[in-house]
Amino acid sequence: MLPDTSPAVLPFTTARFVLAIDGLRSVSFSKCAGLAGEVSVEEYQEGGENRFAHRFPSRASFPNLVLTQGVGPTRELWDWFAEFHVTGLVAPRDGTVSLLSTVDGALVPVRVWSFTRGWPAKLTGPDLDAQASAVGVESLEIAHHGLELRSVVA
Repeated sequence: MLPDTSPAVLPFTTARFVLAIDGLRSVSFSKCAGLAGEVSVEEYQEGGENRFAHRFPSRASFPNLVLTQGVGPTRELWDWFAEFHVTGLVAPRDGTVSLLSTVDGALVPVRVWSFTRGWPAKLTGPDLDAQASAVGVESLEIAHHGLELRSVVA
């Protein structure tokens, strides 16, 4: 058998990604967490079977997406969050988080996670300090009804 001489497959870097939400402008963030899912396990202890408990999948759950960015001039995300405080309702929106990487010399989405029926659960403004010259950072948490990996570049 000949040794494998194909080039190594390198992972994508996580430095460039963008959030797109239906009806809002796409926004670049510096950090994104919560691209995860979990299936709960329910155990059933059968009478007479003492070697193990049966384990069954129960319910899928997804954590909130947590996105962090430097404070900029746009306020669309704040306005979306404020809808609930003004009207008592918030319009859930679908959206995507796209990881971008250079493929064949062009910047393209290499992974696209889509979420359904998302709404802003928490919005945190920057910590202000007159003695520091750091960039102001805000974060947005989006609660949603599910996450799906829609697109993958091989």
